[in-house]
Amino acid sequence: MKTILLTICSLLLVSLSFAQSKKEMEETVFKLDEKTKSLENEILNIKTNLSNTNTTLGLVSKSNLDLEKIVSAQSLLIKKLINQNDSLLKAFSQKKVTDVIESPQNEADSIVFLVQSYYKSKKWEGMLDFVLNAETVKQHMKDYYSDRYLPTQITNENIAIQGSNFKLNESFIVQARNNSNARRTIYVKKTSDGFKIDWDATMGYNPISLQAFKLTGTAQPSEFRVGAEFSSSSYVDGYYRLALSDDNTSIYGYISKSSVEGKKLFEILKDGTRQPLILQIKSDNSLVEDTTVGIITKVIAKGWAK
Repeated sequence: MKTILLTICSLLLVSLSFAQSKKEMEETVFKLDEKTKSLENEILNIKTNLSNTNTTLGLVSKSNLDLEKIVSAQSLLIKKLINQNDSLLKAFSQKKVTDVIESPQNEADSIVFLVQSYYKSKKWEGMLDFVLNAETVKQHMKDYYSDRYLPTQITNENIAIQGSNFKLNESFIVQARNNSNARRTIYVKKTSDGFKIDWDATMGYNPISLQAFKLTGTAQPSEFRVGAEFSSSSYVDGYYRLALSDDNTSIYGYISKSSVEGKKLFEILKDGTRQPLILQIKSDNSLVEDTTVGIITKVIAKGWAK
């Protein structure tokens, strides 16, 4: 009986131990199952991240490819622009050469070369090489330019010669326009030393200015380069009244309609436009009581060249 009881107790102990072990095993299996699920989730996340990474790498690769295409296209465009720029520089260089005369080949070239050389002189003294009667006009030029001289370039296309096949000692006009679009009327004369610019005529130089004439008058007839046109009315019967002006001032001049010089003036000015003339004028208030009025005694020249 005792033996039986011992056996039963042993079996109970074994049963309890087995039950306890089973529980522990179940708990362990549960934990392992949780870990397995956690690992599966981690693996899934890794796969997802890997997929996203592959996608990103694909986009980056595509972007790099697109960027390479853009860079290649821009490089081609830059090369094209460089080639165009080189062509423009070459064309500009060629045009620059033809903008001025370097070696005159004919009469027209010589005149253009004269005008360009005259105006591009670095100092006004350099202009003396290109003017008529240089020693005579040197003081006139010095008084005029003083410290206000500036060189300028006049291109071929801005020079127009009036006439051709000029005779020795013949004067003619060259019209020119500088870079600022200022127009210039230049008087040129053909001499035995070549073409020369008539500075006095070009600048409308007068030994006595009209302003000085208005202030002091001159009893002896003096020559004046003026712009002349008929005035709208004359206050003296039998006389033309002319408006005469230089760069600084203006006066009225009278001349008899019936005189040879009066008739000559009428033919020159009858179209009503202002003309450059060289006139001989004197003060005489016997006709009009006004010392600022001049009496025209002679027409020296049409234009400002003698």
